[in-house]
Amino acid sequence: MRAILLLLLQPRLGGATTKDLTEEIELSETCESCLAKGGGWCTSEQRCVEDDVAHCDAESLIGLAGFTNDCGTDQEGQKPKVRPWIDKGVSVSYTYENGTCCMGTGIVHRAYHVLEEYTVLLRDGSKEEVKTERWNRRKPAKKKDENSEYHNIEFRYFKPQELTVLSGVRPGDLVQAHFAVKTKDEENELVKSRRTEEALVINTTVSHVAVNFTSDHIVSILPRDFIVDLTNETLAPGRSRHTEL
Repeated sequence: MRAILLLLLQPRLGGATTKDLTEEIELSETCESCLAKGGGWCTSEQRCVEDDVAHCDAESLIGLAGFTNDCGTDQEGQKPKVRPWIDKGVSVSYTYENGTCCMGTGIVHRAYHVLEEYTVLLRDGSKEEVKTERWNRRKPAKKKDENSEYHNIEFRYFKPQELTVLSGVRPGDLVQAHFAVKTKDEENELVKSRRTEEALVINTTVSHVAVNFTSDHIVSILPRDFIVDLTNETLAPGRSRHTEL
């Protein structure tokens, strides 16, 4: 019998609670669904934003604040969808700018495919993104300058060759996933089911994946090893996990 067992996952999240993850769950959206809930569709980024030019250029914004509110004018959205190797929600590793031996890991947060630039979340349970080493080493701002400093943040925009894809699983993917099996001792670690079922990925973190099982629409937040990850097996022979320019 399947159990969501969300509370059991809390110790495995490094201090983050289940609420942290479920609040971030985002289903794949279209221009139509975005406008229906009062948002604006940013054609340059192909995502839903606030209906305000502060979040997307007016020329690229479809909505009441944009150049039009007709989703049919989104030429980019009408094109056949090509699955990018690096995209929002993908798990990646990267080298530190300071040249240390260790590798950082994170989830791609913003993906600018035309520019081939990507931002990466600094840690699970946070929207904070990796910043440049120069920014990290800056002198702390004075109290009166804190607000203006926020607008000058230097995010690190990674190029494809600077990222190694660890897992291509991302929101919107249909995957096979093991579910958690009930045990008599709730303090034990989650027990993985022997069989798998089809599930829709709705959110990812470095350590966990939130899925919605299609058979009964139960939402579960599962450790990554519960997900059957076949994304790397679809690579053409000889292709590495790096995206080549």
